[in-house]
Amino acid sequence: MADSVLKTVVIYTLVLVIALALATVFIFIPAYVHTIEGRVPGGFDSLYLSKYSPYNTIVVEVDYQPGMEPDPKAIAALQEKLELYSQKHVVMHVNQEIEYDEVPILISGNDLFDVTSTLQHAHRDYKTGWLGGNITLYIMYLDTVWHPDNSEYCSNMPAYQYRTSTKVYSAGVTYAADSIILFRDALTEEDTETTILLHELGHIWGLDHSNRSDDVMNSEFNVYNNVPQNHEPDVKRFPTNYSSEDTLRLEQLHESLNILPIF
Repeated sequence: MADSVLKTVVIYTLVLVIALALATVFIFIPAYVHTIEGRVPGGFDSLYLSKYSPYNTIVVEVDYQPGMEPDPKAIAALQEKLELYSQKHVVMHVNQEIEYDEVPILISGNDLFDVTSTLQHAHRDYKTGWLGGNITLYIMYLDTVWHPDNSEYCSNMPAYQYRTSTKVYSAGVTYAADSIILFRDALTEEDTETTILLHELGHIWGLDHSNRSDDVMNSEFNVYNNVPQNHEPDVKRFPTNYSSEDTLRLEQLHESLNILPIF
């Protein structure tokens, strides 16, 4: 009798342990990744880049306001970099879905996250799969100015011609593991858009700012502007490549077995 009871207890214990293990794998870990790591720029870096990632396709959704349509050259450069470093299939969707009156002309501080949350809820069509399939990148081109209440943004950004704020405080921002905003009217010079878009993509992949003028991860507009107007053709005023150190990191992420952002 005692042996029978002991066997029953062991069996139920094993079933419980297996059930908890399966719940951890299929529910708790994905929930953590999607809800916690999904809020942090760079949180999905290995999921985008690792060849061992359960996601085999990157779906990019670009939504924009009227008149804020992205430059096809910038979108093509984005797709090229995504394919180059991830070696995954990349699908692009570019649509004018955000109406002009949905976005205030000036956004201050953390109000940005309330605005973007509302816009995503209303317009985002593609979501990352729970355990595999497609991983998404969501980009919005907005006709607004963001004032992050941080004086460090003020010194090196160009002036706006007609806004209630006289300075552009940011040309782009990465505000989650899979989400980017470009402030389209801040991109006043030719080729700036590609640089800013690839810069924000670098943050999606966990790259930090640099102080090199030939590095797309440089965040200082005055560095780009210090390149002479009559620069040699082989000197790019607005860089489109990552540094050798960052390139090595992206290549290492592609080979990485650490596909769970919780470690």
